[in-house]
Amino acid sequence: MRTISGSCYQLQRSKGANGYLVRTPSHTALVDPGMASGYDALLGELRDAAPIVGQVTDILLTHYDADHAQTARRLQHELDATVWLGAADAAILRREIAPPTRVRRVLFRLAPVGLPETVTELDGERELFEGLTTFPIPGHTPGQMAFQLDDVLFTGDAVRVERNGTIKRFYSALNSDNPLAARTTADLQRRINAGGVGWVCPGHNPPARVNVS
Repeated sequence: MRTISGSCYQLQRSKGANGYLVRTPSHTALVDPGMASGYDALLGELRDAAPIVGQVTDILLTHYDADHAQTARRLQHELDATVWLGAADAAILRREIAPPTRVRRVLFRLAPVGLPETVTELDGERELFEGLTTFPIPGHTPGQMAFQLDDVLFTGDAVRVERNGTIKRFYSALNSDNPLAARTTADLQRRINAGGVGWVCPGHNPPARVNVS
């Protein structure tokens, strides 16, 4: 793993989307553990990281896509960790509702994701534990959630982040609701402009220092 800032780290061996670790005084949280095919390498990296950050207590899923969440169920069983996921995305994993678009339904059939045995569902802005907050960022998926510790913001696939920190809406073909995704992008930019965000850590491409316009 490599340090992003403070107690926030980027994993180097997870497969699929970017994976991250964050540490608070009493919790160590894994953000987006990735695809099932990367399980063994990820577990090895988590064990190597444990002397620095401690054992993982929580798994934070920004959204339900396989490249972010497919290994969460198995990891929960291995680590006895609490899994957090947006309520609308949890409903998709329970097969109560279908993904909203044809493209997303096809992707879900090709790369299915199992619902972890227990999930703590998120809906709205709140503090999860010491200094770590979450808030909704829907559009890419109905229940996508952001997580923030100190000035480091984890955005899943809500936005693309350029090297200079500029954020842009995620790819239209992969979004569940493009007008909603555009509003989420604008909301994230307002949060950045208001201060308090120093780093944006996306699901894809490297983390970047923010560009305040």
